[in-house]
Amino acid sequence: MSLSLPLIAAGSGAGYAVAASQAATDPLIARGRYMVVTGQCNNCHTERYQQTAGRVPQSEWLTGRGVGHRGVWGTTYPSNLRQNVNRMSEGEWVRYAATLKPRPGMPVWSVRDTSPADLAAMYRFIKSLGPSDTPSRLALPPEAAPTTPFVRTILETQSLSRPAPLDSAVVERSVAAENPTLARGRYGLVTGQCNNCHTANYALQKGRLPEAEWLKGGRIGNVGSWGTTYATNLRIKVAALSEEQWVAYIQKLKAKPPMPWWGLRETDVQDLRAMYQFIKALGAPGEPAPGALPPGTKPAPPYTEWPALFSE
Repeated sequence: MSLSLPLIAAGSGAGYAVAASQAATDPLIARGRYMVVTGQCNNCHTERYQQTAGRVPQSEWLTGRGVGHRGVWGTTYPSNLRQNVNRMSEGEWVRYAATLKPRPGMPVWSVRDTSPADLAAMYRFIKSLGPSDTPSRLALPPEAAPTTPFVRTILETQSLSRPAPLDSAVVERSVAAENPTLARGRYGLVTGQCNNCHTANYALQKGRLPEAEWLKGGRIGNVGSWGTTYATNLRIKVAALSEEQWVAYIQKLKAKPPMPWWGLRETDVQDLRAMYQFIKALGAPGEPAPGALPPGTKPAPPYTEWPALFSE
Protein backbone atom coordinates (compact mmCIF):
# COMPACT_ATOMS: atom_id res chain seq x y z
CA MET A 1 0.00 0.00 0.00
CA SER A 2 1.49 3.33 -1.02
CA LEU A 3 0.67 6.31 1.17
CA SER A 4 1.86 9.91 1.00
CA LEU A 5 3.16 10.69 4.45
CA PRO A 6 4.44 13.72 6.35
CA LEU A 7 7.81 13.65 8.04
CA ILE A 8 6.99 13.62 11.74
CA ALA A 9 9.36 15.75 13.79
CA ALA A 10 10.09 14.74 17.36
CA GLY A 11 12.97 14.31 19.77
CA SER A 12 16.37 15.95 20.01
CA GLY A 13 20.05 15.17 20.21
CA ALA A 14 22.68 13.92 17.80
CA GLY A 15 21.09 10.49 17.33
CA TYR A 16 17.80 12.11 16.38
CA ALA A 17 19.48 14.59 14.05
CA VAL A 18 21.11 11.78 12.08
CA ALA A 19 17.92 9.73 11.83
CA ALA A 20 15.78 12.78 11.03
CA SER A 21 18.18 13.80 8.28
CA GLN A 22 18.01 10.33 6.76
CA ALA A 23 14.21 10.28 7.00
CA ALA A 24 14.06 13.67 5.27
CA THR A 25 15.97 12.35 2.27
CA ASP A 26 14.88 8.71 2.24
CA PRO A 27 11.12 8.08 1.81
CA LEU A 28 11.53 4.46 2.92
CA ILE A 29 13.03 5.51 6.26
CA ALA A 30 10.29 8.12 6.66
CA ARG A 31 7.68 5.44 6.02
CA GLY A 32 9.32 3.15 8.56
CA ARG A 33 9.28 5.90 11.17
CA TYR A 34 5.61 6.54 10.50
CA MET A 35 4.77 2.86 10.94
CA VAL A 36 6.73 2.67 14.21
CA VAL A 37 5.01 5.77 15.61
CA THR A 38 1.45 5.06 14.48
CA GLY A 39 1.87 1.35 15.21
CA GLN A 40 2.54 2.29 18.86
CA CYS A 41 5.82 0.35 18.98
CA ASN A 42 7.42 2.92 21.28
CA ASN A 43 4.78 2.54 23.97
CA CYS A 44 6.27 -0.78 25.01
CA HIS A 45 9.75 -0.79 23.46
CA THR A 46 10.90 2.67 24.62
CA GLU A 47 11.51 3.65 28.25
CA ARG A 48 9.35 6.53 29.55
CA TYR A 49 7.43 6.88 26.28
CA GLN A 50 4.03 6.32 27.90
CA GLN A 51 4.98 8.32 31.00
CA THR A 52 5.79 11.36 28.85
CA ALA A 53 3.06 10.97 26.22
CA GLY A 54 5.64 10.33 23.53
CA ARG A 55 8.11 13.07 24.46
CA VAL A 56 11.29 10.99 24.38
CA PRO A 57 14.24 11.92 22.14
CA GLN A 58 14.36 9.72 19.07
CA SER A 59 17.95 8.78 19.93
CA GLU A 60 16.51 6.80 22.87
CA TRP A 61 13.80 4.95 20.97
CA LEU A 62 13.28 1.19 20.83
CA THR A 63 15.96 0.04 23.28
CA GLY A 64 13.50 -1.99 25.38
CA ARG A 65 11.62 -1.21 28.58
CA GLY A 66 11.72 -2.37 32.17
CA VAL A 67 7.95 -2.74 32.56
CA GLY A 68 6.80 -6.35 32.61
CA HIS A 69 3.67 -8.04 31.30
CA ARG A 70 2.67 -10.56 33.95
CA GLY A 71 0.38 -13.56 33.61
CA VAL A 72 0.20 -17.33 33.96
CA TRP A 73 3.19 -17.52 31.57
CA GLY A 74 5.39 -15.53 33.95
CA THR A 75 6.65 -12.02 33.23
CA THR A 76 7.84 -10.85 29.82
CA TYR A 77 9.62 -7.63 28.87
CA PRO A 78 9.67 -5.72 25.56
CA SER A 79 12.90 -6.37 23.71
CA ASN A 80 15.55 -3.99 22.40
CA LEU A 81 14.50 -3.76 18.75
CA ARG A 82 17.69 -1.99 17.73
CA GLN A 83 19.70 -4.99 18.85
CA ASN A 84 17.36 -7.31 16.96
CA VAL A 85 17.62 -5.31 13.76
CA ASN A 86 21.40 -5.05 13.90
CA ARG A 87 21.67 -8.84 14.17
CA MET A 88 19.65 -9.43 11.01
CA SER A 89 19.59 -8.61 7.34
CA GLU A 90 16.51 -6.83 6.02
CA GLY A 91 15.15 -10.06 4.56
CA GLU A 92 15.73 -11.93 7.82
CA TRP A 93 13.90 -9.19 9.75
CA VAL A 94 10.88 -9.29 7.44
CA ARG A 95 10.63 -13.07 7.77
CA TYR A 96 11.17 -12.87 11.55
CA ALA A 97 8.48 -10.21 12.05
CA ALA A 98 5.99 -11.95 9.75
CA THR A 99 6.29 -15.26 11.62
CA LEU A 100 6.92 -13.96 15.15
CA LYS A 101 5.37 -16.03 17.96
CA PRO A 102 6.38 -14.38 21.25
CA ARG A 103 4.93 -14.89 24.70
CA PRO A 104 1.83 -12.87 25.66
CA GLY A 105 2.13 -9.12 26.00
CA MET A 106 3.22 -8.58 22.39
CA PRO A 107 0.31 -7.97 19.95
CA VAL A 108 1.93 -10.09 17.27
CA TRP A 109 -1.21 -10.19 15.12
CA SER A 110 -0.79 -6.51 14.20
CA VAL A 111 2.75 -7.21 13.02
CA ARG A 112 1.50 -10.30 11.19
CA ASP A 113 -0.91 -8.14 9.20
CA THR A 114 1.72 -5.52 8.33
CA SER A 115 2.82 -5.63 4.70
CA PRO A 116 6.31 -6.90 3.85
CA ALA A 117 7.09 -3.49 2.32
CA ASP A 118 6.23 -1.74 5.58
CA LEU A 119 8.20 -4.28 7.63
CA ALA A 120 11.19 -3.55 5.40
CA ALA A 121 10.67 0.20 5.90
CA MET A 122 10.54 -0.28 9.67
CA TYR A 123 13.81 -2.19 9.47
CA ARG A 124 15.43 0.69 7.59
CA PHE A 125 14.20 3.25 10.13
CA ILE A 126 15.24 1.23 13.19
CA LYS A 127 18.62 0.58 11.59
CA SER A 128 19.04 4.33 11.04
CA LEU A 129 18.77 4.89 14.79
CA GLY A 130 22.11 3.17 15.26
CA PRO A 131 23.19 0.26 17.46
CA SER A 132 22.41 -0.08 21.15
CA ASP A 133 24.22 -1.99 23.87
CA THR A 134 21.25 -1.91 26.27
CA PRO A 135 20.41 -5.56 26.97
CA SER A 136 16.84 -6.79 26.71
CA ARG A 137 15.41 -7.93 30.03
CA LEU A 138 15.01 -11.67 30.37
CA ALA A 139 11.58 -13.20 30.92
CA LEU A 140 10.75 -14.50 34.39
CA PRO A 141 9.06 -17.84 35.12
CA PRO A 142 5.60 -17.85 36.73
CA GLU A 143 6.96 -18.48 40.22
CA ALA A 144 9.35 -15.50 40.12
CA ALA A 145 7.94 -12.19 41.38
CA PRO A 146 9.13 -9.23 39.29
CA THR A 147 10.96 -6.38 41.01
CA THR A 148 9.98 -3.97 38.23
CA PRO A 149 6.60 -2.35 37.54
CA PHE A 150 4.30 -4.64 35.57
CA VAL A 151 0.96 -4.76 33.77
CA ARG A 152 -1.43 -7.56 34.73
CA THR A 153 -4.86 -8.58 33.46
CA ILE A 154 -7.34 -10.15 35.87
CA LEU A 155 -9.76 -12.42 34.03
CA GLU A 156 -13.22 -13.39 35.23
CA THR A 157 -12.06 -16.93 36.00
CA GLN A 158 -9.03 -18.98 35.03
CA SER A 159 -11.35 -20.84 32.67
CA LEU A 160 -12.71 -17.70 31.02
CA SER A 161 -15.16 -18.62 28.31
CA ARG A 162 -13.75 -17.40 25.03
CA PRO A 163 -15.62 -17.05 21.76
CA ALA A 164 -14.87 -19.50 19.01
CA PRO A 165 -12.19 -18.11 16.70
CA LEU A 166 -12.94 -17.35 13.10
CA ASP A 167 -12.50 -20.53 11.10
CA SER A 168 -9.20 -20.08 9.27
CA ALA A 169 -10.64 -22.13 6.40
CA VAL A 170 -13.35 -19.52 5.82
CA VAL A 171 -12.24 -16.45 3.91
CA GLU A 172 -14.21 -13.48 5.19
CA ARG A 173 -15.12 -10.83 2.64
CA SER A 174 -14.09 -7.50 4.09
CA VAL A 175 -16.23 -4.40 3.72
CA ALA A 176 -13.01 -2.90 2.37
CA ALA A 177 -12.83 -5.30 -0.57
CA GLU A 178 -12.25 -3.49 -3.87
CA ASN A 179 -12.39 -0.06 -2.19
CA PRO A 180 -8.92 1.50 -1.82
CA THR A 181 -10.04 4.13 0.71
CA LEU A 182 -11.69 1.56 2.97
CA ALA A 183 -8.69 -0.76 2.57
CA ARG A 184 -6.40 2.06 3.64
CA GLY A 185 -8.55 2.75 6.69
CA ARG A 186 -8.71 -0.92 7.62
CA TYR A 187 -4.93 -1.25 7.33
CA GLY A 188 -4.33 1.79 9.52
CA LEU A 189 -6.69 0.51 12.21
CA VAL A 190 -5.16 -2.97 12.22
CA THR A 191 -1.51 -1.91 12.21
CA GLY A 192 -2.31 0.91 14.63
CA GLN A 193 -3.60 -1.71 17.10
CA CYS A 194 -6.99 -0.05 17.56
CA ASN A 195 -8.79 -3.40 17.75
CA ASN A 196 -6.64 -4.58 20.66
CA CYS A 197 -8.60 -2.33 23.02
CA HIS A 198 -11.68 -1.24 21.09
CA THR A 199 -12.81 -4.74 20.03
CA ALA A 200 -13.93 -7.17 22.75
CA ASN A 201 -11.95 -10.44 22.74
CA TYR A 202 -9.69 -9.34 19.87
CA ALA A 203 -6.50 -9.81 21.87
CA LEU A 204 -7.76 -13.02 23.45
CA GLN A 205 -8.36 -14.42 19.97
CA LYS A 206 -5.06 -13.05 18.64
CA GLY A 207 -6.80 -10.89 16.09
CA ARG A 208 -8.94 -13.62 14.56
CA LEU A 209 -12.39 -12.13 14.87
CA PRO A 210 -14.76 -11.25 12.02
CA GLU A 211 -15.13 -7.58 11.09
CA ALA A 212 -18.75 -7.71 12.22
CA GLU A 213 -17.45 -7.64 15.80
CA TRP A 214 -14.85 -4.92 15.35
CA LEU A 215 -14.65 -1.61 17.22
CA LYS A 216 -17.81 -1.91 19.32
CA GLY A 217 -15.89 -1.03 22.48
CA GLY A 218 -13.80 -2.88 25.02
CA ARG A 219 -15.12 -4.87 27.96
CA ILE A 220 -11.84 -5.09 29.89
CA GLY A 221 -11.40 -2.24 32.38
CA ASN A 222 -8.12 -0.37 32.66
CA VAL A 223 -7.38 0.35 36.31
CA GLY A 224 -4.90 2.94 37.54
CA SER A 225 -4.62 6.14 39.52
CA TRP A 226 -7.20 7.71 37.15
CA GLY A 227 -9.86 5.14 38.11
CA THR A 228 -11.14 2.62 35.57
CA THR A 229 -11.60 3.35 31.89
CA TYR A 230 -13.00 1.26 29.05
CA ALA A 231 -12.15 1.60 25.38
CA THR A 232 -14.99 3.41 23.64
CA ASN A 233 -17.29 2.10 20.94
CA LEU A 234 -15.74 3.74 17.87
CA ARG A 235 -18.73 2.91 15.70
CA ILE A 236 -20.94 5.06 17.94
CA LYS A 237 -18.33 7.82 17.94
CA VAL A 238 -18.08 7.85 14.14
CA ALA A 239 -21.86 7.74 13.71
CA ALA A 240 -22.14 10.95 15.75
CA LEU A 241 -19.51 12.89 13.77
CA SER A 242 -18.95 14.09 10.25
CA GLU A 243 -15.65 13.19 8.62
CA GLU A 244 -14.31 16.70 9.28
CA GLN A 245 -15.40 16.54 12.91
CA TRP A 246 -13.72 13.14 13.29
CA VAL A 247 -10.39 14.47 12.00
CA ALA A 248 -10.58 17.50 14.31
CA TYR A 249 -11.55 15.28 17.26
CA ILE A 250 -8.61 12.91 16.76
CA GLN A 251 -6.11 15.71 16.23
CA LYS A 252 -7.10 17.33 19.54
CA LEU A 253 -7.69 14.12 21.48
CA LYS A 254 -6.20 13.80 24.95
CA ALA A 255 -7.90 10.83 26.53
CA LYS A 256 -7.47 9.20 29.91
CA PRO A 257 -4.98 6.33 30.15
CA PRO A 258 -4.13 3.93 28.70
CA MET A 259 -5.25 5.43 25.37
CA PRO A 260 -2.07 6.33 23.39
CA TRP A 261 -3.50 9.52 21.91
CA TRP A 262 -0.04 10.88 21.06
CA GLY A 263 0.36 8.34 18.25
CA LEU A 264 -2.96 9.35 16.72
CA ARG A 265 -1.95 13.01 16.73
CA GLU A 266 0.88 12.09 14.37
CA THR A 267 -1.35 10.14 12.00
CA ASP A 268 -1.68 11.48 8.47
CA VAL A 269 -4.99 13.27 7.80
CA GLN A 270 -5.76 11.07 4.80
CA ASP A 271 -5.30 7.99 6.99
CA LEU A 272 -7.68 9.47 9.57
CA ARG A 273 -10.25 10.08 6.84
CA ALA A 274 -9.88 6.53 5.55
CA MET A 275 -10.28 5.14 9.08
CA TYR A 276 -13.48 7.11 9.47
CA GLN A 277 -14.86 5.73 6.22
CA PHE A 278 -13.95 2.15 7.14
CA ILE A 279 -15.48 2.35 10.62
CA LYS A 280 -18.64 3.84 9.18
CA ALA A 281 -18.83 1.03 6.63
CA LEU A 282 -18.86 -1.60 9.39
CA GLY A 283 -22.53 -0.95 10.00
CA ALA A 284 -24.73 -0.93 13.09
CA PRO A 285 -22.94 0.74 16.03
CA GLY A 286 -24.04 -1.63 18.78
CA GLU A 287 -24.12 -0.82 22.50
CA PRO A 288 -21.87 1.68 24.33
CA ALA A 289 -18.84 0.44 26.24
CA PRO A 290 -19.11 0.45 30.05
CA GLY A 291 -18.76 3.86 31.69
CA ALA A 292 -15.62 4.98 33.48
CA LEU A 293 -15.35 4.44 37.25
CA PRO A 294 -13.76 6.89 39.70
CA PRO A 295 -10.53 6.13 41.60
CA GLY A 296 -11.05 3.78 44.54
CA THR A 297 -13.96 1.92 42.90
CA LYS A 298 -12.91 -1.63 42.08
CA PRO A 299 -14.39 -2.94 38.86
CA ALA A 300 -15.65 -6.45 38.28
CA PRO A 301 -13.28 -8.64 36.26
CA PRO A 302 -12.01 -8.68 33.64
CA TYR A 303 -9.68 -5.72 34.09
CA THR A 304 -6.05 -4.76 33.61
CA GLU A 305 -4.00 -3.27 36.43
CA TRP A 306 -1.58 -0.56 35.28
CA PRO A 307 1.42 0.79 37.20
CA ALA A 308 2.26 4.51 37.20
CA LEU A 309 3.23 4.92 33.54
CA PHE A 310 1.23 7.82 32.24
CA SER A 311 1.38 11.60 32.14
CA GLU A 312 -2.13 12.39 33.34
